[in-house]
Amino acid sequence: MDAEQFAKYLELVDHPAQLTLMPDVTSLYIIYREHVTRFPYQNLHLYLGKPLPDLSVSSLLETLPIQGGHCFQQSELMFAVLKYVGFQVERVAAWVLMGNQYQEGMPLNHNILLVKIGEDTYLCDPGLASASPRFPIKLNMESTEEVTISEGDMYKLEVEEKFYQLHWMMKGSYLLMYRFVRSTSTGLAEISDRESTLELCKNVYNGPGFIPIRDKYVKVALQTHDSKIDFFFVDGSYSLKIFTKGRPREEKSLDYKQFFQMVKEMCNLEFESVEIVRK
Repeated sequence: MDAEQFAKYLELVDHPAQLTLMPDVTSLYIIYREHVTRFPYQNLHLYLGKPLPDLSVSSLLETLPIQGGHCFQQSELMFAVLKYVGFQVERVAAWVLMGNQYQEGMPLNHNILLVKIGEDTYLCDPGLASASPRFPIKLNMESTEEVTISEGDMYKLEVEEKFYQLHWMMKGSYLLMYRFVRSTSTGLAEISDRESTLELCKNVYNGPGFIPIRDKYVKVALQTHDSKIDFFFVDGSYSLKIFTKGRPREEKSLDYKQFFQMVKEMCNLEFESVEIVRK
């Protein structure tokens, strides 16, 4: 990311011109919140078999505002922004589980970001649809801990010798969200580079195995100042859920025309209004 691209990003997220961003905790929270409330998540293109997206900064600045994007698109743009501002940030590949148990041989299918500020580590995940945390999560990364980041958003990081698992409190019990590798040599999360991230994204599009965001369901999601908007298609059914501070506020079934009309109205994304084929 260069200065011109950074300026364009700030314009896209409507960042105050007189508020300078620095590699500190306050700026991290500002960047994260501006991003997740501006750029919608969507995996419709992946589900429909559209071509592999360009993950260059220039392309992401053009496509995310009008098309939204999935985890690799969201995290790569946020990574570039954080690097430009001067943060110490790393990519980490993960297995999305969403209540399922990890099985040996499962394909990696997600990327998160870990940001180091002083002695503190913050997990940032802008690309998990409505399950994305509302704010960065400050974690010690050395022992299992529970963390409440805001009303209705409580997490548990399970720390084992060879892996981490992040859980999210839902309806009074923890939901296992995803797992990522802990290096036995460093005791820290195993990081990914740009090349491995591009290969991982390619495998999500074209690789073998069952990948839910490609093979099972469609999600379109956006956060607001206090809520999460979640459009969902699975097994021929369309729905909308809105959560406010961790609690369901609205839930309704939709037909496909309502689905795409409301996606346009609430997420500012315009797709062709046609029935999605059930896989």
